[in-house]
Amino acid sequence: MDTSKPKRVTEFCNKQFYQAVNSKARLNIFQGGTRSGKSWSLMQYCLYLMTTEKKPITISIVRKTLPALKRSVLRDFLHISRQLGIYWNGVHNKSENTFEFNGHLLEMFSADDAQKIRGSARDILWINEGNELFIEDTNQLFMRTRKQIFIDFNPSDPVHYLYDLAERDDANLFISTYKDNKFLPKELVDEIERIKERDPDYWRVYGEGQRAVFSEKQIFKNWNYIPHKDFPELDDEVLGCDFGFSQDNLAIVKVGKHNNSLYIHELIYKKGMTNRDIAQFIKKQKLDDMLMYCDSAEPKSIEELRQMSIWAKGAVKGQGSINAGISLLKEFDIYVSEESSNILKEQLSYIYDELKDGTIINKPKSNQADHLLDSIRYCVYSRWRNRNDFFVV
Repeated sequence: MDTSKPKRVTEFCNKQFYQAVNSKARLNIFQGGTRSGKSWSLMQYCLYLMTTEKKPITISIVRKTLPALKRSVLRDFLHISRQLGIYWNGVHNKSENTFEFNGHLLEMFSADDAQKIRGSARDILWINEGNELFIEDTNQLFMRTRKQIFIDFNPSDPVHYLYDLAERDDANLFISTYKDNKFLPKELVDEIERIKERDPDYWRVYGEGQRAVFSEKQIFKNWNYIPHKDFPELDDEVLGCDFGFSQDNLAIVKVGKHNNSLYIHELIYKKGMTNRDIAQFIKKQKLDDMLMYCDSAEPKSIEELRQMSIWAKGAVKGQGSINAGISLLKEFDIYVSEESSNILKEQLSYIYDELKDGTIINKPKSNQADHLLDSIRYCVYSRWRNRNDFFVV
């Protein structure tokens, strides 16, 4: 009888890898907290397919922007493929971000490349950080994928179309946390667990991998996000502008009213824009005949825009105008275009301040990103602050 201890088997994969291998579903959504190993496991799976599939396949890995892709999945690809030894036996085209091995093709591209989004088809699709993509981009990618789709994301948005996709009858939803990453150093585990007492809302998402909820401190909660093409014909439209240059982003929005609803679309959110650049942008968008309410703290910029034939006007401000503007916005049903990704980010992070004992006070927290929200408030408060205007059609 052999009484020797069994040999210890060294594992190199987390559970997400095995979930991907064993899933037969068309759509596979990997929701999880920080450092749960989602991306690493899915890269392992992609390379596993390239070493096991007998017929040639094409795998597309997509992220919102190319810089983000290079900082994340590209690094994982280089590390894992070299670790497995297949990198040296394949052809890596660094300029095209493709890798050919054993007749298979792995391509990596960004969602802001419209030609790639609407380009050739593939067998396997992996969308990294899927909540960064617009629903139209996702739809285009889905329609050009023959076999399986994989999406990973942190559930940091209380409202997102990915949650609806997870309800499809051909979808599998896999939820993971840092505890599922058996290769995470203790120092990082300790760092993550410090979040638990410091910020319960943050912990829910990044510690427990659960869908974010609007906190009691959230200023704007019930905003609806719909495709811009689904906006109705609007009765009255104006622009809002919050100036920025080197430290802050220039933020311009278009806001229209229909009955008691506001429809908001983000036009630009960018640093380094001069007043001349702003004027040229407005004219290029063919919006120079539309009134634009600007931050009245910059009268010189407003005057320069007027001299360049932009219908710019200082927003109505004064003591109490911030809270009054917030209260006014809450009087409307708000619809924001799904393309307005920076508005969503600001809305989710825009919270009331609190005292040391945790008492929430009726004052927005200082030093938070609110440039687009300010531009919305400028034009809404300046245009429709009189209640008699609310229901004017």
